[in-house]
Amino acid sequence: MPCLSLTNVTLLALVILFAALVIMDFYSSCYFRKHENDYKLLLSEYRQRGYDLDLMTNYASFFGSLANYQKIIWFVRLRKGVKMKFSKDRNVQVEAYQFVQSLPEERISWILKLHRRYKAQALLFTLWLLTGIIFLNIVK
Repeated sequence: MPCLSLTNVTLLALVILFAALVIMDFYSSCYFRKHENDYKLLLSEYRQRGYDLDLMTNYASFFGSLANYQKIIWFVRLRKGVKMKFSKDRNVQVEAYQFVQSLPEERISWILKLHRRYKAQALLFTLWLLTGIIFLNIVK
């Protein structure tokens, strides 16, 4: 059996974490694609009511699956009641919060589930970065 040095274990951890990140990202993208029509309907209804929408959410559709997190975070924050500024002098309309918070669970639950997946993915990415830093310090 080959000797498992700290360098080899760290390198193996890096490879496994990276593979897990790629798989998670692919799965999250597929999950969003499965609900893309639900997202478009929600965004359309939200816009028709004239509620404030940040620039990132407004233009995220031009970035394909690279910006799926940007597409959903605005609605997650509204659902959770996070106070946000629309401009330097004005907060997002109270009605926008009320609209998203009044959505039936079946219309918003997929967004909240995807948001939890993205948080887990961010944690995994952080572990990958930390493991990479450890690896670089060991190899020196």
